[in-house]
Amino acid sequence: MRTITGQLIQDLKDFLGDQPVAKADAFQVSTFRDLMEHVARLAYLNKDYLLFYRGQDRDYRNKAGASTFYPSIYRGDRVSRTEIDLRFDILSSATRRLCDALREAELEGYHDVRRRRYIQWSILQHYEVCPTPLLDLTHSLRVACSFAFLGSDTGNPYVAVFGLP
Repeated sequence: MRTITGQLIQDLKDFLGDQPVAKADAFQVSTFRDLMEHVARLAYLNKDYLLFYRGQDRDYRNKAGASTFYPSIYRGDRVSRTEIDLRFDILSSATRRLCDALREAELEGYHDVRRRRYIQWSILQHYEVCPTPLLDLTHSLRVACSFAFLGSDTGNPYVAVFGLP
């Protein structure tokens, strides 16, 4: 099996210097077109990767100063095991109620939803019913930008780019 190694465009290499990507400040762009051009160059250099994007209103960092990306069910400062268990209990209850409601409404595709937990969770996450262990990523740069601006009150939203082999 051949090794797949990600590459950064020169602008990002120069910006980062020796620091790891997770600890660096955000690379600023001023227009959507600039963002598209940088992402297009990243995609060209990394043909073995699929690019995914996540838009956020700010850069969430841990105590070590690294950017973090946690699903909503795990978010918060020092979340205890008891709190995590409670959140999963709420999620379990919500999935049961969702499946019951879909069955009672006799919606087409109910059986597929009932059999696939990830579909149940994605519906609950989409409608912001409760926290889930899923993290929203998208193939669409526009969608990521929309989500980034949606909650941003500073006018400086963040879009993270993930390359997955």
